[in-house]
Amino acid sequence: MELIELPKKRILEYRTQKWSRGRDGSLHTLEQMAGFLNDVGMSLIFGSKEIPLPKIYDCAAADADWWAWKDLLQARKLAYNGRVVRHKATLISMELLPAFLAVYLSGGGFAMYEEEYYWGKLSQLANQVAQYLDRHGPTASDMLRRAIVPQGKENTRRFHAALFELQSKFKIVSVGLEDRSWGVRVHDLFMNWVPAKVERRTENMAREEAVERILTAFVNTAGAVLERALPRIFGWSPEETSRASDSLVLEEAIVRGHVRGERGTCLLSPILL
Repeated sequence: MELIELPKKRILEYRTQKWSRGRDGSLHTLEQMAGFLNDVGMSLIFGSKEIPLPKIYDCAAADADWWAWKDLLQARKLAYNGRVVRHKATLISMELLPAFLAVYLSGGGFAMYEEEYYWGKLSQLANQVAQYLDRHGPTASDMLRRAIVPQGKENTRRFHAALFELQSKFKIVSVGLEDRSWGVRVHDLFMNWVPAKVERRTENMAREEAVERILTAFVNTAGAVLERALPRIFGWSPEETSRASDSLVLEEAIVRGHVRGERGTCLLSPILL
């Protein structure tokens, strides 16, 4: 069967339409941003040429406080803000979050930081940060740093690396801003933040279903994506990616085809057809 071929201009037009909101094509309020995320499923905070997803900087109106949005959305449990898609800062809708948790949680899940440290899957400093938050509750990042490491550039670098590690493994989250003018985040354990309904949906979702949910949302948001790029973007094996793609194509949830000027098979959103 001959594969569908679409012009690149059609993909770019689709993304412009899909990624724009509001009367002037921009997002003006936190609530509009939350609605946008519910539609696209996921968005980058900073852009990446290799990942065809919207970034909030481009979606936000010129007078919008988009820098605070990424923390306020999470504080109000309207979205999750973490290092997820290729470990880049990503906003994920609460609807799609259970699928990401079902795929990316390791070991005992977000509650088991000490067990992961014991088995060598979490660094000593990351374990110390998690222990502190477990004992003291939500803590501003500057206070947390002073409590965990001595002063100095190298210790500050190690501290931020530990925060990155914990965030990428769904162990901690930012639950607000202590000082919005300086962007001082308040951190807490993920297990204290995650809504019960998200936990229940995660527990009842098989990994295969979760991968397909993420892939469907990604393709429908991007419009088209090179199939060979998916393992690198999401960290999945080529075999798992192929199984999910084949299943979704069979269900007609996505379509295989070509985009003129791109080398290789693409996965296309059926909305384009």
